[in-house]
Amino acid sequence: MKKASTIKEIFNIFDPQSYLKQDTKNYYIDIYKDFTDDLHDRLELSDSEETIFVAGQSGNGKSSTLQLFSSNYPDLNDYYDIKILNARNVFDKKDIDVADILLMIAFTIIEENKDLKTEFLAVLEDMRKKKLNELEELEEKTNSNSISEKGDLISGFKINLGLLKIGMDFKDTFKVDNQNKKVIRELIKLKKKDFIDKINEIIRKYKRDILKEEKRLLLIIDDIEKIKDSDHIFTDEISTILQIECSKIITMPIHLKRSSTFAGYDAKEISFKLKTRKDEFIPENIRKLEDIITARLEDSDLIDKDAKELIAKKSGGNIRQLIKIVKESALKAHRNRSKTIILADVKDALHDIKRDYSSASVEIKEFLDFIKENKNPKDYSDDSIKKLKIATNESLIFAYYNGEIWYDLNPIILDDE
Repeated sequence: MKKASTIKEIFNIFDPQSYLKQDTKNYYIDIYKDFTDDLHDRLELSDSEETIFVAGQSGNGKSSTLQLFSSNYPDLNDYYDIKILNARNVFDKKDIDVADILLMIAFTIIEENKDLKTEFLAVLEDMRKKKLNELEELEEKTNSNSISEKGDLISGFKINLGLLKIGMDFKDTFKVDNQNKKVIRELIKLKKKDFIDKINEIIRKYKRDILKEEKRLLLIIDDIEKIKDSDHIFTDEISTILQIECSKIITMPIHLKRSSTFAGYDAKEISFKLKTRKDEFIPENIRKLEDIITARLEDSDLIDKDAKELIAKKSGGNIRQLIKIVKESALKAHRNRSKTIILADVKDALHDIKRDYSSASVEIKEFLDFIKENKNPKDYSDDSIKKLKIATNESLIFAYYNGEIWYDLNPIILDDE
């Protein structure tokens, strides 16, 4: 992929909303090697179908790391068929249900095999027809007993079920077709166990007929935690997803790692530490963040050395924030008619970015003050978990790990340097 050689190209190449894929792999700097080595070794040694939860702050680079996991460890492809389900690509960013996830797990695994895809669509169609028949019988009984309100509900669902379109383009239209989504969710909820059994049956056929039992199936489910109000998936429905018969890596929100609702499940933390708990910078890690910036530049002098260092320090070790600061600094440099980014451009950009956090930080100021002094919440009560969720989702604090999780304020919301 092309590297930036002008301010305009820096502005476009440094996109905080994009994660790295194969076509942008030349931008990748491996800052999580210890973590990915451990992940690789667990999968290599395991004789069972493991589920590994990965807990990390939004924006810390875990999506890019997982997206490039198999290409960075090519030997994995000798004994795993790896499929990636990225939630941002297939689900509504404001609305998700476990039925949606089960559906897309199936489609992710079989979408490249026409025969299995046809078979799975036939399963959905068969469920639809059977439920229609049940509703017709139930409708007759309720009407004969003059239970009008219940009869109206049954008739309404029957009509919607009759309009449900299940064709080869079903996966592509699911995200935007709210009516189809509503009906299929209801249908799957009514037959959840049967539906899971059907998915597992098709997975077994995939392993037998496509993989010839020579490889295991590994499904990476990423970014569910970035969908609004998705906590219920991890607190109420994770046991449903665990019934899918394949190895899985599932990313999850960091604020649930210590919650009582996730008790009983283990999660591996992924974080990049810029400072120690004593607020001392780690020079080696600052250099690694500077390398991430330089990897996207044709000429490293496009960004002044002091500017690059400040960007790294103010990123807090969060890759998305790092990329955002560079992009906004490029905007300032452009306005100043400069061909390079200097320290003053970065400081101006940081001043603007800080304003975006002001209102959110005021709402939980006492909680943030406690985090600043103690590096952890007072406790892990429901109220603390709620505030922790707000603080991490809004990037007011960043999570770190060195044997245990600890937190620190986003350096951007501190006093400007």
